[in-house]
Amino acid sequence: MSNSYTKDNIEVFILTYNRKDMLKDSIISILNQSIGKIDITVMDNGSSDGTDEMVKEMMKEHSNLYYHKRKENGLQIDNFIEAVNHAKKDFVMMFHDDDIIHPDYIKYAIGAINKYPNTSIISCCYKEWTNPTNDNWEKASQRFDYCSDKKTFVNYLYRMQRYGYSSTIYKIQNLKDYQYDINYYKQFGKIGDKPFVANTMKNDDGAVIFRSKKLLRYRVHPGQDTSSSGPYYDEIIAYSKFAKQYMLDSLYSKFMFSLINYKQLKIAYKWGGDYTLSLNEFIQKAIDEGAGCLWTKLCITPLIGNLFIETAHILRKIFKSKYKRHFML
Repeated sequence: MSNSYTKDNIEVFILTYNRKDMLKDSIISILNQSIGKIDITVMDNGSSDGTDEMVKEMMKEHSNLYYHKRKENGLQIDNFIEAVNHAKKDFVMMFHDDDIIHPDYIKYAIGAINKYPNTSIISCCYKEWTNPTNDNWEKASQRFDYCSDKKTFVNYLYRMQRYGYSSTIYKIQNLKDYQYDINYYKQFGKIGDKPFVANTMKNDDGAVIFRSKKLLRYRVHPGQDTSSSGPYYDEIIAYSKFAKQYMLDSLYSKFMFSLINYKQLKIAYKWGGDYTLSLNEFIQKAIDEGAGCLWTKLCITPLIGNLFIETAHILRKIFKSKYKRHFML
């Protein structure tokens, strides 16, 4: 049985700081949503580059566009929490000021929420762009993966590389109920987005992830984090331990953790670019600190290591279809 959520049940907050030119494109992408007018509030974290004048000029032509400016620049999480406190609708999208979203994204999201009433998280995959515009959007597939509860979603996130954090739509009551602990997330560094999204969920909440990379144009530019900001060894290990605790509740999830653990640790190791330890030394460190498993240990064992790496690769391919069928609409 379908619910009756509409565009009037969702609002968008765009969190920004000193990115006036990029912000305008982000605003336009929300204004252009095919579902119709939705409330958009720009949450300015104390910009000094003329952001206020630019947004207020746009507000003259768009009655659904609002602006809120903090007195001074603060932590990003403070701006996020302030947006939560301002929110009035059932669902809220916390969009980034440098990305651009597909015109059909919110229409797709509302459709998914109506199909799965327990959904509290909606997101999508993305493609990297150096200079994205709001032109030449191609039709994007509505195919999505559905996770029926929090444990399943954490399992899914651990295997997923292109989760579009800036496209995340939250159930607002979850955000209002959540206890924000900035010190807890310091352990994850720049890869704290996935644990944060998962932690806002109740245990029986569902999550929807649209698979098309055409839905989010993720801007890559010099103002973003670089490899010089991690992820560092301890941050990679902290995230793997976070995921592991949710992946030991069944033989299947334990098996999938075993197959994916070495690969995920290796990807994060290369992303971080800190080679003070060799890859195998880092993997051993992760195992010693509880972020690995026996299979991962076998992957770095002399002589037979490559055999287990290749076997895991083959088994991941075999079980991938089973895993996706479990989540597919």
